[in-house]
Amino acid sequence: MTVDIQVTYKGKAYKFAFGSEAYIFHTALYNEMDVKYGEDILLEFVNLVQECYLDDDNRTPLGSLADFIAENWEDVKDLSRRRILDMFYEE
Repeated sequence: MTVDIQVTYKGKAYKFAFGSEAYIFHTALYNEMDVKYGEDILLEFVNLVQECYLDDDNRTPLGSLADFIAENWEDVKDLSRRRILDMFYEE
């Protein structure tokens, strides 16, 4: 069974396979990732946070992780998922 979640933003539909991705998308908008970096980076952000979320061995506070990555985007965007998680938990 495949479930798609669709979010419409500014007249454009975005489809996600997981509810967590829709939540991350919302958090990205809250952090104005689209305003600061544009639509391509917005979707890159969703993918990066989702990958970190799936790679994490802890009970990930997803909203806090997304906020951390948004606030530190320039510093973390090219790091490994594990390194990002290490930085997140060190903070």
